[in-house]
Amino acid sequence: MSRWHRDVLIVVLVLAIAAAGYWAWQRFFSHGAQIEAMHRACLAEFDAGKQRVKAQIDKRAAAVPGNSTAAPLVEDVSAGLGKLLDRYASSVGDAACGTLRDACRLDFESDVCRKAREHFDPAR
Repeated sequence: MSRWHRDVLIVVLVLAIAAAGYWAWQRFFSHGAQIEAMHRACLAEFDAGKQRVKAQIDKRAAAVPGNSTAAPLVEDVSAGLGKLLDRYASSVGDAACGTLRDACRLDFESDVCRKAREHFDPAR
């Protein structure tokens, strides 16, 4: 291999490493990546809370004996509450987490964003 070919190969290799490093930075470590990770964690936290509440509703509804005259009513109310909770929690979660994301996009070093990074840090 000639010196010129080797030099071109080294330049291509260095550029590939730099491109991979830039991609990794943008994907995992940049402010934008951290903000999106916080947003996903925030939505997941809202969803986990919603699932806990729905489990309690289902547990309480299941405690009513099946042969009771109130069983169909309790089942209908439980299903209705589950649907209402899905809609409400999704709306509130989208609004709260979206507001957090927008606040961090405006000022990444603000107290709100710093506390959110601490709260939603996956390493904690």
